Amino acid sequence: MQNKSLFSRFLTNKKVIFIVSVILAFIFWILTADNITKTFTEIPIRYSLPESIAQEFEIFGASDETVSVTVEGKRVAVDAMSNESFTAFIDLSDVTEPGEKSYNVSVRSSENLNIDISRVEPSNITLMIDRPMTKSVPLKTDFSYHPDGYYVDNNAPETVEVTGPESYVSLVKCAYISGNVTSNSATSVTNSYKLTLYDNLDPKSKDAKPVDSEYLTLSYDSVEVTFKYLVLNESVPFSIVNDEGIEVPEDYYTFTPGNISLAVPVSALDENNQFVKLPVDMGRLSQYKNETYNFTLDVSDVLSSDMVSKSDGLDKIKYKLDFSSLIKKTIEISSSRCQVLNMPDGFSYNKPDTYSIVVIGTKNALDNIDVNKVDMTLDFTSVEAKDDKYVDVPVTVDLNTEGFCWAYRQSPTTSVRITAE
Repeated sequence: MQNKSLFSRFLTNKKVIFIVSVILAFIFWILTADNITKTFTEIPIRYSLPESIAQEFEIFGASDETVSVTVEGKRVAVDAMSNESFTAFIDLSDVTEPGEKSYNVSVRSSENLNIDISRVEPSNITLMIDRPMTKSVPLKTDFSYHPDGYYVDNNAPETVEVTGPESYVSLVKCAYISGNVTSNSATSVTNSYKLTLYDNLDPKSKDAKPVDSEYLTLSYDSVEVTFKYLVLNESVPFSIVNDEGIEVPEDYYTFTPGNISLAVPVSALDENNQFVKLPVDMGRLSQYKNETYNFTLDVSDVLSSDMVSKSDGLDKIKYKLDFSSLIKKTIEISSSRCQVLNMPDGFSYNKPDTYSIVVIGTKNALDNIDVNKVDMTLDFTSVEAKDDKYVDVPVTVDLNTEGFCWAYRQSPTTSVRITAE
């Protein structure tokens, strides 16, 4: 009863009621009567083409554009807003043809609040509406080199792909890079270049003008180019090399053409600053009989990666191996003369009494060879040992004689039977 009496006195106390009313009124005034200004940033702009032209045209130029929106209103209303409270858009409903134009940005609030949008920044956006187009154009280059006196090769791409509005892409005739290249060691150097687009196939022409790339996308807009300083050798003959390292006399091969013009690195030159011969690998000499063989090779397969052919129009070379004047001789050697390397522990192989070695060469070389000048080796290093199985074992045959000759073998391996001991 006492609490009730106190509460009753509180409600009937005019002074207390007045003070409480003033406080509540002040709070309500703060919340409702205080106007504030606030800016919301990074609000994305929405836009789309009308269906009547959307199949043929695209919008270029403002895919990631946003706006800032400044509003004024009651504090309670403004503080309740966020970026999601706004929709920024461009009305393209009246667009019927391609072109570049500035469009007003409209903003509306998605909430039913008593606020005023006082400013939109930017208030307009330039859009390019056009047919999309993609084409490939040549990349033109213009470099000056130091030191001079060298042939300098580079790996600059030959073309670049340009994508964008048709009215811009159709103007582009080439891309262009240029600059000064210096390699104090005259070996190689890598530089980076930014592409410029031109409306003329000759970017150095007085009529050539750069093409604005604002709406264009390139397959690459900058490129790293490696320059190799090479020495030009006008007439380099070919030579034959083989896996066995046996020198093949020039009498037994011919090339068409007989030589090639090459640019090679300084490191490939001999003590006389010459590149004497271009080697062509014939593989295993031991696979050839005393017959004639004809081959055609791509020049690119003959050159090492640091060489450049300067023989215009030369894509292929032909060469002939003519061993038809050589003779053949068969030599029987005892298996005791065959050296066995790396036989797996606990295994042995079935040895024949003799091995037949076919030797091909000049008459002089074969007249001076006999069983005592033939060495044979079987190497089991790479052989997987299996009991009572035939396995292929690499074999080498060395001929200790003067003159041009080799041991003919169809395969670099021979089949032997191994068994567990």
